[in-house]
Amino acid sequence: MREYKFRAWDSLAEKMYSWTELLNKNLKNIFTIPEQCGYDLMQYTGLKDKNGKEIYEGDIIKCSFYPDFIFEIKFTELCWYMRKIPTSEHIKLSDVLYEDLEVIGNIYDNKNLLEKGE
Repeated sequence: MREYKFRAWDSLAEKMYSWTELLNKNLKNIFTIPEQCGYDLMQYTGLKDKNGKEIYEGDIIKCSFYPDFIFEIKFTELCWYMRKIPTSEHIKLSDVLYEDLEVIGNIYDNKNLLEKGE
């Protein structure tokens, strides 16, 4: 059974809140109107990388199968996918082995990785 969790980026405080922190705070509105609260919600994919780190939407990852690229984890209404940085080319997350993935950052704390694509 898939585990449903979220994390949230607080754009005002420039801080990432984990699932545990969200549950421990009085942030009930974050799930109904996150934009008005100043948060960007990111859902857990249900997967962990080769080091056991949870993979969330917005994570930046390396894939040993594609060593010359880094990817951003994204979600559409249909599936999870990896968007090749800095292009819009993408690969379904289900088409790779999770032991080939490594989380190296996220789109908020590591903006430099998005700009360089390296």
